[in-house]
Amino acid sequence: MKAIGYIRVSTEDQAREGISLDNQEAKIKAYATLNGLDLTEIIKDAGISGKTLNRPGIAKVLKMIEAREIEAIIVYKLDRLSRKTLDNLTLIESFDSNGIAFHSIMEKIDTKSAQGRFFLTILSALAQMERDLIAERTRDALAHKKTKREWTGRIPFGYRVEDCHLVEDPEAMRTIQKAKRMKTDGKSVRAISEALNLSLGYVHKVINTDLRKIKNGYSREYGPVTVQ
Repeated sequence: MKAIGYIRVSTEDQAREGISLDNQEAKIKAYATLNGLDLTEIIKDAGISGKTLNRPGIAKVLKMIEAREIEAIIVYKLDRLSRKTLDNLTLIESFDSNGIAFHSIMEKIDTKSAQGRFFLTILSALAQMERDLIAERTRDALAHKKTKREWTGRIPFGYRVEDCHLVEDPEAMRTIQKAKRMKTDGKSVRAISEALNLSLGYVHKVINTDLRKIKNGYSREYGPVTVQ
């Protein structure tokens, strides 16, 4: 079975015993030999945090999977793949859907075995809990901001946020009102765009937006909008 290894260290990991790139590489080579895997390459991400999947090494791994160049992936430890349960699940499910066996030495994971499949089920449950906790924290944070009348949504046309509160932007309001008057006078959207140096998309949205309705709606939910 053709396999690759993936190893990673972040700056803080490099000083830890047993986490160095050399140690991970040695463990993966020994594991491949012991389990009869044909290790063709070891891909490295050096000095890169495991908090993001935006890594050259991971990108290369995924490209090799898409090209059907490998049959198995070996890591020294699951958190070398990612420090986020949800990201680990996403990657492992991608491996599985492409028929790629995933091996993690420290956790003794082999997704082609019954035990490995069981672990994937547990990992999926943990990932769902992580998603739920994030959503719960987000809802609580937004609710807290609303009690303080702090703005939390998309900033509407003609407004800006100062000290977490929504305020009217006088200059933007004048521009919007001018665009609406020009439209009432029969000017085309393109003519308004060129005259006011605004994008066509912005002009379209401005002339079709009821600013009074927006202001009243925001005021009911968050309190009066401050006029600068």
